Amino acid sequence: MLSALKGFAIALILVAGGANSGCIMYREGQLPPIIQWPPDVKQTKPTISLTVTGQSILNDSAKEVPQGFLERWRNDTVRAYQDSGLFSEVRQTTDDSDFRAEVRILDKGEYNPVMSFITGFTMFLIPSTANTTMTVTTVLKDRSGATLGLFQKSEGITMWMELFLAFAMPFRSLDQLPIYDLNRATILEARSSKGLL
Repeated sequence: MLSALKGFAIALILVAGGANSGCIMYREGQLPPIIQWPPDVKQTKPTISLTVTGQSILNDSAKEVPQGFLERWRNDTVRAYQDSGLFSEVRQTTDDSDFRAEVRILDKGEYNPVMSFITGFTMFLIPSTANTTMTVTTVLKDRSGATLGLFQKSEGITMWMELFLAFAMPFRSLDQLPIYDLNRATILEARSSKGLL
């Protein structure tokens, strides 16, 4: 009976410890807050075609972007252009349209493999971090293919992996990658400073 209670207590401690382990991601706040969204709309709305490509670099080594990530990035980009209300139609093809936006998304991450191993080996008792910088570079072109402007926006993300994440609870949590906000900032800059859209 006593050994069964000890086994139950040990199992309960392991389950409770495992339930508290995990990771949290938060933005570093490099991108200034977007104050006016959607922007003011012109009377006649042009059409725009989007081409979204992605690249991933992990510890200075190029990696293939998983199709699921690229699709999510593409959806966030299209949603930002649709939500702006500036366009009568947002296309994901290179069809004839008033504007073309070539959007390149770079996911550059860095982590310490030794610390990650130690974190896993100690069952998240010793924490480790990973940092990612998401960069959206947009080349805006007119109907004939002439470049109207180049825009680049970045946001850093930090991920903590630790057993107890109570210290992180009062801080900002990342519910989504900043691709949507980076595209919104690009649209606002193209509209306000360059007067393009």
